[in-house]
Amino acid sequence: MAASPLSRSMKSASAAPPAAPPVLLLAAPEIPAPVLRRTIIDRCSCDDLVQRAARAPDAALLLIATAEALPAWLAALDALVGRAMLALVPGADAAALDRLAALGAHWLDRAPADWDAALGWAARVHAREAGWRERLDERRWTERAKGVLMLAQGLGEDAAHRLLRETAMHARLKLAELARGVVAAAEGAEAVNLAGQQRFLSQRLVKLVAQRAAAIEPRRAKTLQDASAARIDANLARLAELAPAGSAAGLAAVRAAWQALQPLLAGKPTAEVLKRADAAAETLLERSEALARAVEAGGAHRSLALVNLCGRQRMLSQRLAKQALLADLLPGEVAVDAALFAACEAGLASLEAAPLTSDAIRALQAEVRAEWLHLVRSLRDAHGREAAAGLARSSEALLDQLDRLTALYQQSLQLVLGH
Repeated sequence: MAASPLSRSMKSASAAPPAAPPVLLLAAPEIPAPVLRRTIIDRCSCDDLVQRAARAPDAALLLIATAEALPAWLAALDALVGRAMLALVPGADAAALDRLAALGAHWLDRAPADWDAALGWAARVHAREAGWRERLDERRWTERAKGVLMLAQGLGEDAAHRLLRETAMHARLKLAELARGVVAAAEGAEAVNLAGQQRFLSQRLVKLVAQRAAAIEPRRAKTLQDASAARIDANLARLAELAPAGSAAGLAAVRAAWQALQPLLAGKPTAEVLKRADAAAETLLERSEALARAVEAGGAHRSLALVNLCGRQRMLSQRLAKQALLADLLPGEVAVDAALFAACEAGLASLEAAPLTSDAIRALQAEVRAEWLHLVRSLRDAHGREAAAGLARSSEALLDQLDRLTALYQQSLQLVLGH
């Protein structure tokens, strides 16, 4: 059998024993006494290998296994591709050794004559590969951060890289450290935005069902309703990918509330269906609000609160329009909550006073303010089909503006770089 990479290096390794014992995560049923004396060991079984390895991400892995037990270990090792591994597998066949090689392991098919040399070699290989991994990690994070800045600010690739490098120098940070912060800030802002979107979508969906019931542009309302439902599904899928800290339970609760609302959106929107849909939407709103707060609290930057606030304005505008339409369709059962006007006005004032701003943000804030005043007038005059249709159009126009304003906050360079 051909010698392994470790076998070929043993002679040179024996001439330079390590200055300090290597840190190795040991997976073995039987451990030779010399290994116990010369390593720092966290012993584990095949069943808990992956969990133990996750607790020691920088440790090399030393596997000592019989040929008979090796297949079970290999199945566990599949989850640890890329980890530094030294395997001692006496009697292993060629297929098993090929699998070890594919995992990136260095292996011996017989016990080494000199354990000091073998473990010293393993420590040096681990240190060298750790350096490689660090450089690859820096490159990967830098590329992701460059992409964030290019999208957020319309920068070219060279300009984005220069901005990262100069910022890291001034902040006395490693480039990879800054890049990870940029990506984390961008993903945090995205998560807050997506978590908050379910709030306004819950209200918008019922508003659109009410439009269909009132025969107000029913085809357009159905198209927007289907798009809103697809948006919720896409948001939940993306939030699961982002996995914001502390959001698992809240995300599951939102998903359950959405599943309860979905059947009520299909078919003919009768008065009974409208009432049930509105109740289900309230549950979705409450759970979405809780999720947005949890994601914001788990974020590392105070400006995430601004993204959340702007996103919340979308919900208030849709809630007002929904209540106005339901009040006409279900008189005596639904009324417009006067407190919503004050909440929306206070939110707009907070956004206008926020320090995170730009020419584009200020211009869009002015558009939002003008459309908000138009919506208020529509709400006061919403009597009859023509007025109700104007109200529906105004609420959609305001929603579009607030969507764009939220995106501007999310993409702000100050927010992305954590200034």
